[in-house]
Amino acid sequence: ESCGHPYEADRIFGREAAQAGESFVTPSMIGTRIGTDVVNLVDDPTLLGRAGSYKYDDEGILGRRKWLIKKGIITEFIHNRETAARMGLHSNGSSRAVAYSYEPILRMSNTYFMPGSWKEDELIKDTKKGVYIKSFTEWNIDDKRFNFKSVGNDAYMIRNGKIAEPVRTPAIELTTPQIYSSIDALTKKVQLDAGTCGKGEPTQGIPVTFGGPHFRMRNIKLGRK
Repeated sequence: ESCGHPYEADRIFGREAAQAGESFVTPSMIGTRIGTDVVNLVDDPTLLGRAGSYKYDDEGILGRRKWLIKKGIITEFIHNRETAARMGLHSNGSSRAVAYSYEPILRMSNTYFMPGSWKEDELIKDTKKGVYIKSFTEWNIDDKRFNFKSVGNDAYMIRNGKIAEPVRTPAIELTTPQIYSSIDALTKKVQLDAGTCGKGEPTQGIPVTFGGPHFRMRNIKLGRK
């Protein structure tokens, strides 16, 4: 929700305001730093065998990898022919419809954080004090995908580089830029999961993939539900 949707150009131009929401990102933010140098976010329909994979989009454009964020900087939006033309660009092949009788609209495909250079056990060992959140029980985000809250389910203290006692419902409440700006390390292993993304009116449920590696966030405050 905070990784792909904000970079959909129809949201950025306000077309989805009455349906799925808007975006805190504006057209002028290309080239803007939003995260640390280790943050790389892509939308890639060319992955083999994934739920959001395709060769051509439903406007006949060849699909390709899009670097939404590269080294912490916003570099590209998710475009169809219409939105790309508004910015003087060519479509990057991101228009899909659930069936022939529906309008093709801007959609994510396989959206994920690129891997880092750490092994998971090395990252834990390198952390003197922190909270390791393995899974989440609740998340909330506003219509512009800016204010974010997530509540941990399976979570543990890290003390002197070792997993310690369980932590009950730790809550992260930050803005999307604050999340990206606090990440200082990511693991090599990436986990990708299939899902269905709903968008449009009438709603179109499209298969997508999302995920990423484990990552560490520094100097953030955790609350409790």
